[in-house]
Amino acid sequence: MVESQVPLAPALYIFGDSVVDGGNNNDLNTYAKANYLPYGIDFPISVTGRFTNGLTITDFLDISLGLQVPLPILMADEEMQNRIVLDGFNYASASAGILPETGTHVGENLSMRRQVELFRKTVQEHISLHFKSSEKLSQYMSKCLFAVFIGSNDYANNYLQPENYISSRLYNPKQFAELLATELGNHLKDLYKLGARKFIVFEIAPLGCLPYILDKVRPKTRCAENINRMVSIYNEFLAVELQKMKSTLEGSNFVTAKTYMLTYDMIKLSSRYGLTETRNPCCVVAGNGTGACIPDEIPCRNKNSYLFWDSVHPTEAAYKIVATKCFNGSGFCTPMNILELTQEP
Repeated sequence: MVESQVPLAPALYIFGDSVVDGGNNNDLNTYAKANYLPYGIDFPISVTGRFTNGLTITDFLDISLGLQVPLPILMADEEMQNRIVLDGFNYASASAGILPETGTHVGENLSMRRQVELFRKTVQEHISLHFKSSEKLSQYMSKCLFAVFIGSNDYANNYLQPENYISSRLYNPKQFAELLATELGNHLKDLYKLGARKFIVFEIAPLGCLPYILDKVRPKTRCAENINRMVSIYNEFLAVELQKMKSTLEGSNFVTAKTYMLTYDMIKLSSRYGLTETRNPCCVVAGNGTGACIPDEIPCRNKNSYLFWDSVHPTEAAYKIVATKCFNGSGFCTPMNILELTQEP
């Protein structure tokens, strides 16, 4: 990854789930936490609450953009928010989904709705104080980047858990996918109303290939394709929703990260990406069905050759591949990469 000396955007604001959570869940009443070793074993300041061994996708993107890695919003007090607000914040929360009830069986989280509400508070009570006019505020917001990585839990911790949620009895897979895409669209429109213009929205990865799912379902094929088909339907609806918003929301730009196909490619053609293990996690996971690392157990030695860190989340090495391709590669993030997005007016 190339580190920019001059920031290429004023800030990166991050919304999503555990893939990009920087520690918001640490102080929430939930089982979905990663505030213990071996999580963060390769992160510069060790344990932070990140669900991987080191940097996440958005950490790599911040570095490439020449930005400070933003603080989790729940870790910043009022005084701190005023001081560093223009560097961006991370609103992501493990177990969170597009729907407010998603993931709540394991405890509290910041649903996408709650994340947008917190961002509204940030804009009204902190960002706006730094600008003398609404025009200057709008100029700042229009140059910032907004990364959105959410939706996986609406399947893994909602639709695919009929014992805890009723969504699979209310909707067939197509109806549920359409509901999710529409609801996410509504949240993105709310961000647009607050001034956001440049969005990077990540597809849902092939959940049927996660060790967590494979250990539960034990399919005869390499991945649980029935689950992957559900996710594919959502990704198709997402593409339509983003295209619709691009054509109706003046001045908006939506970059779609094709996470589904890239993850599949990393599994099928692993050697091309320097990976040798794409089925099993690097850390020793608990046998309680959560897929989380057991505290203080020593992980695998060759972490950079593993796709998965625990049974749900990729390694830093995998995240670096994704971030690099999205930042200045071609074909993965469409219709332009992030470097090109920063150059848009």
